[in-house]
Amino acid sequence: MSHFSKIKTNITNLNVLIKTIQELGFNYRFFSSNDKHLSTNSKTKSNNILVYQLNKYNIESPLFTFTWNISEYILLVDLDVWNLDISFNYLLDRLFQQYAYNIVISTSFIGGFQKISEHSISDGSIKLTLQRWNSS
Repeated sequence: MSHFSKIKTNITNLNVLIKTIQELGFNYRFFSSNDKHLSTNSKTKSNNILVYQLNKYNIESPLFTFTWNISEYILLVDLDVWNLDISFNYLLDRLFQQYAYNIVISTSFIGGFQKISEHSISDGSIKLTLQRWNSS
């Protein structure tokens, strides 16, 4: 019997979420809870996302979804059918870390900063150095 877990997130930026999903090596489709079809068209009216990977036969294997609840994304997963070689908690940690990294880079760039260096630390954290030149 399946049991769906709903995980509240602080994920709010659709473009950064999509970039993060792709960087982690997954595919995605937009879907609407009202529609019976999925769409790869980013211009759809829905911000709900199905995350999947292709198996060795190029058949989509759904992993989890992100549903928009007006202010943030809710991650919905059925842990009873989790079939990746990594634990879900590890994936969740990587997802949140990569999303946070992408948000920092994105907002820093908007603020005029450039990435100077980046180092992965043995505890799994990332040390990021940014700079901005003052034109005055």
